Amino acid sequence: MCPVCKARPAEVGVLCEECRDELSSPIRISPEQIQPRVQNATAAALVDLWGRAHQLDARTLIGRQVENRGIAVLEPSVSRHHAHLTFDNGSWTVRDLGSANGTYLEDRLCDNPAPVKSGERIRFGHIAFYLIEDVAALPEPKASRTITSTIKPSAITPPPPVARPVSTDDDDDAFGEERTDIGLPEMRFRLHEPTGGGGGLIEVDGKQVQLTTTQFELMALMIKRMATEQHQPELVRGFVRSSELIADLSWDTREPSENHVKQLVRRVRRALMKSEIGDLIESRHRFGYRLRAIPKSD
Repeated sequence: MCPVCKARPAEVGVLCEECRDELSSPIRISPEQIQPRVQNATAAALVDLWGRAHQLDARTLIGRQVENRGIAVLEPSVSRHHAHLTFDNGSWTVRDLGSANGTYLEDRLCDNPAPVKSGERIRFGHIAFYLIEDVAALPEPKASRTITSTIKPSAITPPPPVARPVSTDDDDDAFGEERTDIGLPEMRFRLHEPTGGGGGLIEVDGKQVQLTTTQFELMALMIKRMATEQHQPELVRGFVRSSELIADLSWDTREPSENHVKQLVRRVRRALMKSEIGDLIESRHRFGYRLRAIPKSD
């Protein structure tokens, strides 16, 4: 199984497709632009976009220019000496080295050294990885789409049809039928936004999740839209189009696109699932995104 979500089989290297997509970036790079130079490898590794595991020294430099030991990432958004990953007293810590484009842990800017847990996503500039603490537990890597191989047509067996009860991506037209939730449950939402900015806390029926600024704005907008469209039939109530999200949310890029919206939604879904709240975001082709619940009024 995928070592990040531990729920889906590995499809790209050691990652499932969905967790692999969490690492995608508007900046396109090739596998050759990531060059590990490790001397005394620990059991931990960074897993890249292609599902490849790069083992780490107990003190590993991440940067565009790595001379002795570390992981070189040859991409302009990564600084010459960008960050250090350090293993000490049984745990890993990431520390930004004054990089131009920042180091992010699960989309939160690391102004100070931050502890990193296995399965968490670290982004250096625009290039992201997962930290995995034990490479011995990784599944057998699957051949990724970047590896050339020849398969005879006779060896290809078409997969059996799979039932798709609920839409989770914005490409339902590929299945010829749109499906949606009916009988949406009522849930109590509380939004806590600190006065200094920097994201916010959302409480859903007593369970809490900390979100970044853009993630918090997405959830707040969908909660408000679902609450105010009481006059709409439930089948179409509460949807927010991608164009609205692109225009209204606080993006960390100058030119946000549909791809940025999809990445944002995937990351919020993941945060909600990790907090045991559940997948509360529905997407439907040509409608957009909405909350899978009706907010209770206090």
